[in-house]
Amino acid sequence: MSNNQTSRPFQLRDFRPTDIPDFVEAINLVYPDEPSTVEQMEYWESSYPKDNPRLRAVAEWHDGKTIGFAACFNPFWMVTPGAYWLEMLVHPDYRRHGAGSALLAAVEPFAWQQSALRLWSNGREDHLDGVAFAEAHGYHRIGIRFESVLDLDTFEEAPFVSAFDRIDAAGYTLTTLAAERPLVADADRRLFDLHDQVMIDVPFPGGAYPKTTYEQWRAWAIDSPTSDHDGMFIAKQGDNWVGLTFVEMPPGGSPFTGSTGVLRAHRGRGLAMALKLRSFRFLREHGYHQVRAHNDTANPPILELNRKLGYRRLPGWITWEKTAQ
Repeated sequence: MSNNQTSRPFQLRDFRPTDIPDFVEAINLVYPDEPSTVEQMEYWESSYPKDNPRLRAVAEWHDGKTIGFAACFNPFWMVTPGAYWLEMLVHPDYRRHGAGSALLAAVEPFAWQQSALRLWSNGREDHLDGVAFAEAHGYHRIGIRFESVLDLDTFEEAPFVSAFDRIDAAGYTLTTLAAERPLVADADRRLFDLHDQVMIDVPFPGGAYPKTTYEQWRAWAIDSPTSDHDGMFIAKQGDNWVGLTFVEMPPGGSPFTGSTGVLRAHRGRGLAMALKLRSFRFLREHGYHQVRAHNDTANPPILELNRKLGYRRLPGWITWEKTAQ
């Protein structure tokens, strides 16, 4: 891909791995409260499933700096009703020169060429220029995922610790992946199977639901540089694994809860609360002062749990949709 129109201070070309440092710089300027690192991005690049359809483009400024990034691909982490996914970012110092519109025009047709029925994307609700851009280019809102934060320095667990007594009385125990691995030969696979079962009930906008392969889940959850096996908590009843919560710890950023879930037959017994509390203790022990969570508005139970615990809402992430013409 190349676009050398002299009327623009940039040209379009294919993405290269050498663009990652400029990509990370732009991400950290746009999302300073959730910083990324070059090493982190290089890991995600290396773990992308090689057989998954994808088209990427960048905008390169006249001095050689990469200032805009776009990708259109099959969202391999979920089952979707004929949707493809769009990601796009323009460095804030280089906006209003047409790079966003040019990048969108370069990658958006790829979805329709793959017989997609709709194209999804997301963006922060407080980024008003991004909201205006999406609406101006034919996208409409189909959902929002709340982001919230809990201050661990002021959090008081005393009103909630009865959850530990409840699960003890019902014969449940809490453990971690780190503790189970020496005892269970297929611990990683068992945890994937549990995650797969509990996540099927997590609502996504537009009728999608989370679903991925073991290999891809492992790349995200087990081998990721943001993972700590001591921070992957499991609820057991005897030898049965029935609930989980994971905390992810990006380098240089605030930790966040990646997943919390309990099998249907074991809900309503305090397990989700106990798992959350145990994760808070872990984070405090490791010197963290807050924890974040992302939850869809269509998931009232977890939103209510977080409200009880004292999470404070932050700007959420709008899910955008554009249908095929």
